[in-house]
Amino acid sequence: MTTPLPGHPSSSRLAPPTRRRRRVRGHACSGVTHGAGLDSTRRRLAANDGGYSIVEAAIVFPAVLVMLFGVVQFALLWHGRHVAEAAAQDALRTASGYQSTAALGERDGRDFLHQVAPNLLKNPSVQVSRNATDVTVQVRANVVSLFGMHLTVSETAVGPVERYVSGG
Repeated sequence: MTTPLPGHPSSSRLAPPTRRRRRVRGHACSGVTHGAGLDSTRRRLAANDGGYSIVEAAIVFPAVLVMLFGVVQFALLWHGRHVAEAAAQDALRTASGYQSTAALGERDGRDFLHQVAPNLLKNPSVQVSRNATDVTVQVRANVVSLFGMHLTVSETAVGPVERYVSGG
């Protein structure tokens, strides 16, 4: 064993090596030391969640599922409304033609519904009324529901009858 030199800072007692912690300047926590303590705290908290993540998932998942089905149901209702409107316009074009009839308009409206959305709109009803100057078409149908609700769309189209007018 070597003897320390007189006046030398090291004496017979040696201090254990210390771990240096660095300070972060300009950080929101400047003045707080960061180091191994923070990492161990994170690991301890992550390992000790106590099963709360499963409970949270059991609460959040059904709510997210209901919201997703709600969005899909809204899209089906919106699309059904647009299909019914297009069927009413198609029946109006046919029924308002020169020398056409209300029965031809009804047939074209039903054919349109069966071709475009055979499974979306249930129990479709196409009613056409035609007089000497105007045609009115009303399309009603039930929209497929994901929640068992009774959703009905109803669209109406009105237009003039095409007729021959002599010049003079």
